[in-house]
Amino acid sequence: MTALIILAIAIWGGALLLNRKRPFLIGKRGENFVSRKLLELDSEHYKVLDDLMLPSRGNTNTTQIDHIVVSDFGIFCIETKSYSGWIFGHAQQQHWTQVIYRYKKKFYNPLRQNYAHIKAVEAIVSPKYPKVPIRGFIAFPSAEMLSISGTDAVGHVKDVLVKIKALNAPVLSPAVRFVIVGLLLNANIQDKQARKLHNKSAHALKVSNGF
Repeated sequence: MTALIILAIAIWGGALLLNRKRPFLIGKRGENFVSRKLLELDSEHYKVLDDLMLPSRGNTNTTQIDHIVVSDFGIFCIETKSYSGWIFGHAQQQHWTQVIYRYKKKFYNPLRQNYAHIKAVEAIVSPKYPKVPIRGFIAFPSAEMLSISGTDAVGHVKDVLVKIKALNAPVLSPAVRFVIVGLLLNANIQDKQARKLHNKSAHALKVSNGF
C-alpha cells in the first residue's frame, strides 16, 4: 500500500511539473521550428542567430531575443509566438487576444516586446554602424488564423520569410555583416545565473501586467 501511495504521489508530482513546463516546451518547439525555417535563407547572404540575451534599457535589465537575422539587406529581429487558435489584435493595442472556441486569453502585444529587442540590437550596432536598418517581425508558427491590423510585420512563418526576402536591396557588405555578427555574439549573455534572473524578472513583469 505504501509503495502505491508513493507511486501515486510521484505520478501526480510529475504531471504537475509537466503542466508547469508545458508553456515553456510549446514555446521552445515553436522557436525551433522558426529557426529551421530561417535557415532556409541563403547562408551566403543571411546569418541566423538564435536565443540571444542582450543588455536592455527597457522594463528589465536584459532582453531575450528569439532570432536575429543579420543579412546583406539589414538586420531582422524575429519574435516567435507559439499560440494556437485565432489571434486578434491591432498594432496600437496593448494586448492581443487568443481565441480557441469559447476560451479567450489576452497577451501582451508582441510588437511592443519586439521594439525593446530592436532597441537592444540598435544600442550594440549603431555606435559603429549608425545607418544599418533594423526591422522587427512577429512569427506565429501554430496559429490557425491571424487577424492583426495596423501593421504588416506579423504573419505565419512562411509569410515572415516572404517579407524578409522582399527586402532585397543590399546595404551591408559581407565584411560589415561579419563584424555585426561578432558584436552581437560578444554581447550575448550566456551566464546561466544571469539567464535565470532574466526569466524571473520577465515572469514578474507578466504577473504585474495581469498575466
